[in-house]
Amino acid sequence: MTDLLDIREAAGLLRVSETSLRRWTNAGLLPCLRIGGRRERRFRRADLLAFIGVASHSTLSPPRNHFCELYTSDLSRVSGAAAFLASGLLPHALCLLIAGKGVQQGVIDQIERVRPAVRGDLKAGRLMLAEYRSSAAAQLDFWRARIRSALREGVSQVYVAGDVSAGELGRLPFDEILEYETEYGRSIARAFPVTTLCQYDARTISGLDAARLLQRHHGPLH
Repeated sequence: MTDLLDIREAAGLLRVSETSLRRWTNAGLLPCLRIGGRRERRFRRADLLAFIGVASHSTLSPPRNHFCELYTSDLSRVSGAAAFLASGLLPHALCLLIAGKGVQQGVIDQIERVRPAVRGDLKAGRLMLAEYRSSAAAQLDFWRARIRSALREGVSQVYVAGDVSAGELGRLPFDEILEYETEYGRSIARAFPVTTLCQYDARTISGLDAARLLQRHHGPLH
């Protein structure tokens, strides 16, 4: 079995659309190779498994499971979160959306276009909605408690999409936000089977702060 997949094979492995794969590679969330004069995408199996939080037996590096998206419009914010969460609505998985009420509704509406059963996912608890706590410590405690509870209930993988800029954490001094992301990576992303997309509004962040932010995540945008 080859470890280099074309976009159709990669989409089949992740159970997502080819459009989602193109969006994630263009945003830098998922690495790919460009082959030939047509620059066709090719994906390493190890990168795809790491993206969904499954450790590859062929690599000794830690899984890449803590990503950052810098959105430039309200539409790209909603679309990015919806594509990420739609790919995580799998058996034995839990998806968590952490965002303001208005954004939550927009994301659900977007997911419903590709997954009409999303209202059932909400009702069954496969997709859960929440808002950010007012402090980094309280938010980290929330993650630990919620993820541990999910694992006890039989969930094997958790997917988190969080709109940090628009939540309570986004009001903290930027250095405190960076400290939060560092601690999240250490005590949540590395400690639990969780794949995370942290969203930030590029319109409100300086270039230097954006670079510092991306350093706290896997797979910086480019």
